[in-house]
Amino acid sequence: MEAAAAAAERQDFLAYGQRLTSGEGGFFFFPIRHHSPACALHLAAALSEIRPRAIVLEMPADFAPLRPLLSHPDIRLPIAIVSVADGEKTSDERLPVGYWPFSATSPEWAALRLAGEFGSAVILADRESGARLAAAREEKKGESGEDGEDEPRQDEPREDETGPALLTDEGQLAYSHYADGLVKRLGVRDFNEAWDRLFESRAAEKDWRGFFRDVGIHCALSRLTTPAEEIAADDTLAREACMRAAMAKATALPGEGPIAVITGGFHTPVMIDPPSERPEQTKAQAGPGIQTKSYLIRYSHDHLDRINGYGAGMPSPRWYERLQQRIAEGHDDPFTEATTDVVLDLTQRLRRDRPNFTPPLPSLAATVAQAQALADLRGLQGPGRAEILDAARSCLMKGEDPRSGSPLMEALHAELTGEGIGEVPSGAGAPPLVEAVRRRARALGFRIEDGTERNRLLDIHRKPRHLAASRFLHVMTLLGTGFGRCLRGPDWAGGVATDVLFEEWTYRWSPAVESRLVALSIDGDTVERAADAVLARRVQALGEEGQAKNAHAAIRLLMIAAQAGLARSCGALIAAIGPAVATDPDFGRVAVCLSMLDNLQRGRKALGFAGMPGPDELRLIAYRRAIDLLPDLETARDEDVPRYVDALATLNEIAEAGAQAGEGEQPLDLDLLDEGVAALIDADLAPRAAGAVAAIGHMSGRLSAEALATRVIGPLQFSVGEPPARVEALAGLLAVQPALLKRTPALLERLDLVLAGFDEADFIEVLPALRLAFTALAPDETDALAAVIAQAKGSDLDLAPRFSGGLTEAEMLANARLNASFAELMQADGLGSWLEERAP
Repeated sequence: MEAAAAAAERQDFLAYGQRLTSGEGGFFFFPIRHHSPACALHLAAALSEIRPRAIVLEMPADFAPLRPLLSHPDIRLPIAIVSVADGEKTSDERLPVGYWPFSATSPEWAALRLAGEFGSAVILADRESGARLAAAREEKKGESGEDGEDEPRQDEPREDETGPALLTDEGQLAYSHYADGLVKRLGVRDFNEAWDRLFESRAAEKDWRGFFRDVGIHCALSRLTTPAEEIAADDTLAREACMRAAMAKATALPGEGPIAVITGGFHTPVMIDPPSERPEQTKAQAGPGIQTKSYLIRYSHDHLDRINGYGAGMPSPRWYERLQQRIAEGHDDPFTEATTDVVLDLTQRLRRDRPNFTPPLPSLAATVAQAQALADLRGLQGPGRAEILDAARSCLMKGEDPRSGSPLMEALHAELTGEGIGEVPSGAGAPPLVEAVRRRARALGFRIEDGTERNRLLDIHRKPRHLAASRFLHVMTLLGTGFGRCLRGPDWAGGVATDVLFEEWTYRWSPAVESRLVALSIDGDTVERAADAVLARRVQALGEEGQAKNAHAAIRLLMIAAQAGLARSCGALIAAIGPAVATDPDFGRVAVCLSMLDNLQRGRKALGFAGMPGPDELRLIAYRRAIDLLPDLETARDEDVPRYVDALATLNEIAEAGAQAGEGEQPLDLDLLDEGVAALIDADLAPRAAGAVAAIGHMSGRLSAEALATRVIGPLQFSVGEPPARVEALAGLLAVQPALLKRTPALLERLDLVLAGFDEADFIEVLPALRLAFTALAPDETDALAAVIAQAKGSDLDLAPRFSGGLTEAEMLANARLNASFAELMQADGLGSWLEERAP
């Protein structure tokens, strides 16, 4: 009984598959997978045979104006249509919201090309991209909520701001319950391998009806095993209603001949057998759409490969292009021919990039032979992607642990993926900003013809062209394009490595770069205008996010803008920083702002502020504000004391360095700090703050060395407080004036006397706090203090490096060989255990 039911069910599915290409009701239905060469080749054969008068194609309807451009002879694939949406508020940026990529293996591309050749009408049947975006936003809000807890800080980049929102998503096909069961049934690694075995292996066959029958059955099973509530959770039902409406529109067109309906395979079942309910009333369609504008942009092989992770395409696009090309050329064994191409190109890549990993010719021949053998074993017409990878692991990897990564396999994956980037015709209507950025990049020596990642070393202080290239990279970072990433260079905001002469960047032109520029095109037709608009929005956002008085965030933004070459556009930002600093109530935060502004003043030439009074005036404002807040040390909470002492150290260091004015700057009044500290010398301060104030007081002549020693060493000598607290005053001194201990004999002698008087238990009790306090000393300061102590003790302290830096590579290798020979002799004499490390 069960067998009979199963047989009847199989017959039903077989009949369904045959209906798809029987011309039922004047329609031919072609279920496809995006970027599948088998689908593209069989679709081309089918369209050439049936010559449809109209093609109903699953693509957003608002892409129709771009169709004439898609037939331009200058197009080089891959390319993509990017749909850009207007912001909901005037301060919003227009972001790229939808991508529709075309590869050489896209069935949609084959359909559009053949439609032009046959004169077939084309109706783009999917919902407009703006409506799909609105539905996606609603779905995302429902998943993540709107509490805003995960919002990044203003000075941090937003996560994946230019990430793809793919309009070719087919996750319901690739990740259905049926697909999961199929993977297990076939014993393969993932859905892509299952698809290759079932369908890509049939790319060279001539029976397009049988091919689409089987693809249709596969997709119908995927849909049947997908819960109805999951299908209704997004805008799938509303989209399918639009597709059926497009079918009705196609029937009204004049002329004779059938109509081809080309949709993602998951949608095909409801195209041929419409449901009885009215999905037009679904929640997804109820929401309003978003205004969008669409452009053609260049796309790349690696982005086509990446979108497979979204269930919207196939991996290794260059492999499938090779296979499709060999089939189109009519080769008797196109799979083996394409496999051979991959192996030979891999060899060239390894010789160029990793010559030590280049395999010998017999291994290459064995790789092709094993790929063929695996295909025969698996019942395939020829090797596919999985067979190539398996054969390479078997024949080319020698002594490598695949768990830790393999340079050879990485090169093979790169070869299967490809490194090409497409080209759109010059008349494609790309915004002027895109062309302006391309011209600027080429003029500054950046290579953007392909998607290869490259490095660039820039001498920013001595070569004007290199400085211009640095500012271009920084402005592209400000624009959020993801074009470049700084590996090393001066950090003006943090005050780190500001004396470094070079910046090192890695950069790569990608579709994300281009789409981001398209999104920003509304802001202007030049890099500077777009950057000014983005900067203005960032400044406005500071106020909207309640950070209008956050001087730290504003100064950081000022640094970013300056490195991008926008110093002359920062007037409004500079004007906002002054009042924010002057009213900031937190001493520690003001000291950090002062440090950043001091860095900015010292780097004013490289940052483009030379001759501009604004940064120096801001530094004076921050300095005076920090002095005004010095009394807060007296009322500081315990948890704020370490931060305030660090702030006092910063203030003291900047005051001492700024007392003598440099060219084009005003001096800092050191007397203001002296008077502020004098008022705190006898105040009731926390021990660490008291030690820091005493150190500065001594440097200004207000405390003798003996008084300083009493204040700093006294708590340790007379056991005042718990053991950690006894060292706090000394820690405060070391935080603000670490050299005092070395330069003040009375202080060092008092400390030596106290430590010498400790018994072992007392010393061990305070040792952790002492060690922590002395971490304030830099390595050279530690060496200098050690030398002073050694001299006082009458000891010869040798601080020279323990290892000579003069050894050559040959000498090091000779020593290593000698050590190995010695170890062998020890083993031969039965003394190998002497070489083993013994447990403590």
